[in-house]
Amino acid sequence: MQAIEAWLARYPSAADTEQGIHDWWLPDIGVDVPRSDLRLALDALVQQGRLQRDTLPDGSAVYRAPAPSSSP
Repeated sequence: MQAIEAWLARYPSAADTEQGIHDWWLPDIGVDVPRSDLRLALDALVQQGRLQRDTLPDGSAVYRAPAPSSSP
């Protein structure tokens, strides 16, 4: 979870699929985890509001930093 948040801190406009995160984001920062562990981390971050999941028309999901709240 920390690695994903670190990537988004470095690249705040980044967005990718689970596979892209696994194949590109994590290896770039020296992290190697099984896809099943990544899936759990992504789900936890989404549930905690620390990551946004957007479902595309084909049913795939893209993950990104959460949109800033519009609170005044």
